[in-house]
Amino acid sequence: MISRRLLSIERHQKIIERIVTGNTLNFEILSKELNVSVMTIRRDVKELEKQGFLKSTRGGAYAQTTRSIDILLSPRAEDQGEAKLIIGKYAATLIEPGELIFIGPGSTTAQFVQFLKPELNLTVITASIPHASFLAAKGFKVISTGGEIATDDIAQTGYIAHDNIKRFFASKTIIGTRGVSKDVGLTDINSEIAQLSNLMVAQAEQVFVLADISKVGIKANYAICPLSEVDEIITTEDAHAAFMTECGDLCEILASK
Repeated sequence: MISRRLLSIERHQKIIERIVTGNTLNFEILSKELNVSVMTIRRDVKELEKQGFLKSTRGGAYAQTTRSIDILLSPRAEDQGEAKLIIGKYAATLIEPGELIFIGPGSTTAQFVQFLKPELNLTVITASIPHASFLAAKGFKVISTGGEIATDDIAQTGYIAHDNIKRFFASKTIIGTRGVSKDVGLTDINSEIAQLSNLMVAQAEQVFVLADISKVGIKANYAICPLSEVDEIITTEDAHAAFMTECGDLCEILASK
């Protein structure tokens, strides 16, 4: 049983995790695990069903997933939703069996993790609690960075996360970004996320950035890294020309259809 009272978004994530791992949900058992009333669990499931994440069956005692989990986890995930899905799906095809990879938090990387196949036998290191939970439920070897949860993306941050990231060197880092600019490189509006991304970039052989057209030319508040440290920007076909104009030959632009 969880002792502290969870936020609604944390309860929603727990509900999604139970369904991902078992396809069904028992209200009474979950209410005891999360230390809330059955009525609260029913309201949570009703809200998730209203948003399109669940479909209740058998009189409401069970539920099944009907929608990608990343939209639940990030309020901005609806923005460029179709593009993020396309980018994430394409990026997953670039991962080789047996790799150790870093995955940054965010709504676009949330799409990416859903297309990774367990048979790739990957080791995944991530500061994102939602990403870690989802991948672990699918049978991946997952290393969570630990640290203080201090972002809207429910990511672990601070010196604990930073120290643990530095313990590894990955074949690939896969991150999102809030801005891609030739002048300042990759940027984010959150200083903690920018620091995490910067460390993961420094600790990897290759850096893949997942970015839709809304990120072109944007300069957010906090620097992640210059474009010279990026190997590939993965975007959609309609954004390819815009990224080429902005980035030139500083990094390769891979466009997915």
